[in-house]
Amino acid sequence: MFQGKRMITRGVADTIPPEVQMFLWSLLDELVAKMAEEPDYLQVFEFSGENGNQPIIHRQENPPYQAIYQFDKVENPLQHKIYVIDDVEHCTMLLNDEY
Repeated sequence: MFQGKRMITRGVADTIPPEVQMFLWSLLDELVAKMAEEPDYLQVFEFSGENGNQPIIHRQENPPYQAIYQFDKVENPLQHKIYVIDDVEHCTMLLNDEY
């Protein structure tokens, strides 16, 4: 999974910095490499930053998985929920309101 052509929506391109997009793709690559089972086709990344802190929760439903990443001293913390959906041919990163 998550080996198809990688795409982003206009919303992601307009609101999520490229380095953050690359970080999320790298988290998916790591998840695929370390899981014994195939990951869920739907991956969720929740950003809830404030006061220079940027927590990111990465989760999926089946099999259950959750990881939390914390970044401090972030100039402009993000407040978004991002989905990455794998349809085998394509992996699409989109904002939750674009779903």
